[in-house]
Amino acid sequence: MTYNIHIRDEIFGGTVLNLITGKREYVNEQELSDILVYNRFPTNSITKNIDQHHYIKHISIEDSKKIKNGFSFADVAFIELTRACNLKCPHCLNNSGSKQNSQMSFREITELIKELACAGLQEIRFTGGEPLLHQNLYDFIQLTTDLGLYSSLGTNGTLLTEEVALNLKKAGLRKAVVSIDGTQEQHDKIRGTGNYTKSFNALYYLIKNDIDVRINSVLMKSNMKDIIDFAKQVHDKKILLFIRRFIESGRGSSLKNNMLSKKDYDYVRQSLSNELETGGYVNGHYLRNDEGIHPRISLPFKIKACKAGQRALAIMPNGDIHLCGFLAAQNFPAVSNIREIHDWSLFWKNLQASDQLSDLYNNLDKYNSVPGIQTTYCLAYVQNFLNKRQ
Repeated sequence: MTYNIHIRDEIFGGTVLNLITGKREYVNEQELSDILVYNRFPTNSITKNIDQHHYIKHISIEDSKKIKNGFSFADVAFIELTRACNLKCPHCLNNSGSKQNSQMSFREITELIKELACAGLQEIRFTGGEPLLHQNLYDFIQLTTDLGLYSSLGTNGTLLTEEVALNLKKAGLRKAVVSIDGTQEQHDKIRGTGNYTKSFNALYYLIKNDIDVRINSVLMKSNMKDIIDFAKQVHDKKILLFIRRFIESGRGSSLKNNMLSKKDYDYVRQSLSNELETGGYVNGHYLRNDEGIHPRISLPFKIKACKAGQRALAIMPNGDIHLCGFLAAQNFPAVSNIREIHDWSLFWKNLQASDQLSDLYNNLDKYNSVPGIQTTYCLAYVQNFLNKRQ
């Protein structure tokens, strides 16, 4: 069976993910019952527009495992399959290039995917390094698809040929996020001559195979003005662009004075005002970021703008579990390792009540009270600031 809806039980009702569009919304208990019993969605649901029967993957969560002030489990896990990469970009957050000796085995990753699916995860994004260098990538995507999860891929795009795109489609890949850091001259200056063309070709191959695409651009002082020009080009092509802040970590630690100030972000926001307000093809950190969420109902807790720890987990090639990859790259302690987890639901519940997570959010409040500092909800950005002050 090919599922097109994924639903996870929550304290308030349920989290609904449309596996066709990748859009997420929330329903109350009565609405959840109507969906499960009658296959009937609320009239204002974004899911009701699927032109076929709703084949639902429903993850039932015991009342004892539901969380009063949060979600029953993470929405997405970013699994770094490998640190191997065919490029050595100067701004790489985790110093990718070579495969780690302690990389998770094929069996460990397949068991991990199954366990996360049972716990209520809705999406897996395979990243790296360059995940296309992992010989079992298609197997992992196929397994994710068979389990009724949404599968996505983070790639530099340079290895993505027409044949690769077709194989990704056959395995069930729903979305690909391709890294392009500006117009051709600027991108090739950062990532190597000829790579802009390869990455854009990858986008067209993916689109041809009905795989949703998004471009990720890393915004630095050195490419700030160029990114503005690039964003306008992408907007005209009607391709979604997410502009990500640069954080000094990994190989990027050597790029000093490239993190943007509040003044810089205000300049970028103003320069992109037309693109941000019309069409919806440009968003990003400090700019606009709706995360594809359509809340619909009032929740008993606040959805945090930073997914780390509340809606997302990051798993490193060696199995270490982090709140996000950017915190991991700054040597923030792992919260556990996959080999230590015997009950993922219990792990998640304990994480929500942990001092480690509450301390991070306390640091966020302290950071945002510093005069002249860009207000942020990014835990990794705050950690970088605190590291520099120590």
